Amino acid sequence: MNAIPTNPAGWFMSEKYDGARCYLTEAGILLSRNGHQFKAPAWFTDGLPRGIRIDCELYAGRGGFDHLVSEIQRKKSDWQGIKLMVLDLAVLRVPIEDRLAALSRLSLPPHVQLADHRPCLGNDHLDEAETAVVRGGGEGLCLRAPSSYYTPSNFIKIKRMHRDLNRSVLD
Repeated sequence: MNAIPTNPAGWFMSEKYDGARCYLTEAGILLSRNGHQFKAPAWFTDGLPRGIRIDCELYAGRGGFDHLVSEIQRKKSDWQGIKLMVLDLAVLRVPIEDRLAALSRLSLPPHVQLADHRPCLGNDHLDEAETAVVRGGGEGLCLRAPSSYYTPSNFIKIKRMHRDLNRSVLD
């Protein structure tokens, strides 16, 4: 289990989305973590970046996980209401700061959004941000270490088991 750093100042925090993790390949194909292709409609894949690998999450909004699963599993689904949340640039040996800067320069279609990675200012800031996400119906936060290189699981998930409990760490 990964532990929350004693002092998270300088770490990057973003919302933990309740969706389906996927990867956008250099050819513009969406793959599950197990390598299965998502059968996205053409409108969804048109305009996605090509030539780079992106770590993403298919997401239907807070509380929308059941809708998401229904849409991506139905054979003739139009994927309405689904977003592609861009989490990270899947490039090894490049620090997170450079990966986030490269992602911010991408031209993306309206249904694709960059996850908001903000530098954490310390424990109080982390607690306030996590509480705000949970109160808004979200799951929690993800923390990424400064200067860290990419791996698919190189982050710490911070979420509560129930909204009225103190936070716990899940890896």
